[in-house]
Amino acid sequence: MKHLKMAAVAACKQELKDRIKVHQEKLDEINESIESNDTKHGYENDDSQGELLGDFERYAQLREEHEDMLIAFNNMDFHGGKTTVQEGAIVRTQDKLLLISVPMGQIELREQNEDLFAISNKAPIFQVMKGLKENDTFIFNDNKHHIKEVY
Repeated sequence: MKHLKMAAVAACKQELKDRIKVHQEKLDEINESIESNDTKHGYENDDSQGELLGDFERYAQLREEHEDMLIAFNNMDFHGGKTTVQEGAIVRTQDKLLLISVPMGQIELREQNEDLFAISNKAPIFQVMKGLKENDTFIFNDNKHHIKEVY
């Protein structure tokens, strides 16, 4: 489970960096269009500058949110094995693999041929299983879940 956790942490960190890069590329593209007064990026009417500015603000906010998530992620303790469900733990149930970290959703772990769900400590499922250990069970959304491993 240690190697799986290391792969999960690396994949989440890379996904965050990739998302930041995509948002920055969009910002650069929009900024270039604004500076050149170019409306060829699907902005065909007189309100194109307003649309560009709106999109710029949206991508700037998304970039900032992902930068904040990356900072929070980098400040989390993923070292060592965890014995209870807590921030920094990787948790395997009978049907899910969860990394308690930041709310990124589904992340593909290609080499391990598994999907991981990165969730925050504010996620409702985390609130239900917080502090539980291997072999504990919990009810979430009227379904019984069994914790197979925690690391």
